Amino acid sequence: MFCLWLALWTAGASAEPTARDSFDAGRRALAASNYPAARDSFLEAAAAAPAEKLDPSAAFYNAGLSAYAAGDMESAADAFARATSGADLGLQSQAFYNRGNALFHQVGVPSGAMAAMPLPAMSTQALDTAAASIGEAVQMYENAIALDPADEDAKANYELAILKQQQIQQQQQQQQEQQQQEQQKQDQEESQAQQDQPQQEEQKEEQPQPQPQQAEQTQEQEQQQAQPEESSEEMTPEEAAMMLDAMKAQEQSQRDRLHPFFGRPVPVDKDW
Repeated sequence: MFCLWLALWTAGASAEPTARDSFDAGRRALAASNYPAARDSFLEAAAAAPAEKLDPSAAFYNAGLSAYAAGDMESAADAFARATSGADLGLQSQAFYNRGNALFHQVGVPSGAMAAMPLPAMSTQALDTAAASIGEAVQMYENAIALDPADEDAKANYELAILKQQQIQQQQQQQQEQQQQEQQKQDQEESQAQQDQPQQEEQKEEQPQPQPQQAEQTQEQEQQQAQPEESSEEMTPEEAAMMLDAMKAQEQSQRDRLHPFFGRPVPVDKDW
């Protein structure tokens, strides 16, 4: 429901050329689908209008239409907001309606039939921004309907905006519940870890540690085991004598091996 607003400027035919030229340049650029140039020309006309005692709301409205056609929804919403300050109630109604459409587009969905589709998954920050935009869009449609109760387009988009607002609120609630569940899980894990830590420390303290005295005793036992065990049986005198003779013979054999014969001895000269 877009229409170029001309009525307020037709009445100002005696205005100075600067504002009129800018306004006419915007009309020509808009007709040629040169939307950025049209927006700039209409904004120039709106800036010059007060000095020429002209209502700038028409120029702002047409600047909003040009920005909307160019896909610049932020600039369009701003221009339509400025157009709502005009004295013409019909222009106000159209400005409120189209500002609502621009805000609806900032949510990331079109304002047509596709707007009824489910909302895609969005981040928390994106949801907050969308909630603010759609909330203001609802207010804009309400203002348009209040000024023109017969505006069926405003009523239809109002219903779509309410539906989208409910979808956003539902997704926000789901995200909040998920964040709460994750926080509760994290708190439980931290609490369980704090409870387990003293028990683990107690178990470490209860485990017997090897004492130095025990280690020395163990070493002595191993050394004793390594030594040959002495016979606990008593020997008879004959066995003892035989063992003594054997030991003497073994010692003599060892002495003989320690002093071998290397040949005849060499005489030593005693006068040396």
